[in-house]
Amino acid sequence: LYDQQGCRSDEGGRQVAGIELPFDTCNVARTRSLNPRGVFVTATVVISFHPLFITKVDRAYRVQCFYMEADKTVSTQIEVSEITTVFQTQVVPMPVCRYEILEGGPTGQPVQYATIGQQVYHKWTCDSETVDTFCAVVHSCFVDDGNGDTVQILNDEGCALDKFLLNNLEYPTDLMAGQEAHVYKYADRSQLFYQCQITITIKEPNAECERPKCAEPQGFGAIKQAGGSATASVTRPETGGTVAQLRLLKKRAANYDTTLDVRTDISALDIIDEVSPFYSSILGKKSRRLK
Repeated sequence: LYDQQGCRSDEGGRQVAGIELPFDTCNVARTRSLNPRGVFVTATVVISFHPLFITKVDRAYRVQCFYMEADKTVSTQIEVSEITTVFQTQVVPMPVCRYEILEGGPTGQPVQYATIGQQVYHKWTCDSETVDTFCAVVHSCFVDDGNGDTVQILNDEGCALDKFLLNNLEYPTDLMAGQEAHVYKYADRSQLFYQCQITITIKEPNAECERPKCAEPQGFGAIKQAGGSATASVTRPETGGTVAQLRLLKKRAANYDTTLDVRTDISALDIIDEVSPFYSSILGKKSRRLK
């Protein structure tokens, strides 16, 4: 490989030297691992002090990078005959994800209180320290009234179930998804709790991230899962402990080691019809006559 210009760096007389090696050349090996889940990228770097021969002062380093799909770290040691080998490990941290409901569009401010019909933007974002390394897919989204009644709005494949609640998601980048929607609420409750799952995978070199292949959602396709008695929630007074339980979302078990839960909530206010000054004056006169 010394004859290949891209596989060597002719830098002499310096204390610090560097080289960039593509994944598909210079005998760089890529090995996919299931336990732990991830990809090993391995290369051997020889530092030579003589332009023609290998001498006793030369050193060889076997460098191995591990891109993990699960939050696990493994290490080992390997030896190369004739030359002492130093093993180095660098761990790439998993992305950190969040779920936000923003006002108007993807650059809006987070919304905590909104009125029915107000336009908002559901946004899922994952932050990673590395570029062009991971892919994210949002799926299994539920909306909860805090009393055990949940409605599924995204299925396990990441496809929308009800176009009136949320349409199929758009993916502007590898680690971001979003879609516009309008605020809605349960008839007897103002607060909505949203919970989704995000699956993180390794992005293949020179390839695009795989996205859900979804048909256009129909109306009224959301799946309701009743968890408690509606009558009991109306007749029973809400104590402090009950209110605390309403704010607690049940964590759903993920089927994959690389899947995580994200949550957000919003309070929706009913639309209040405003009475015009003309009708207010008429109503005031009628009330005085009744007296």
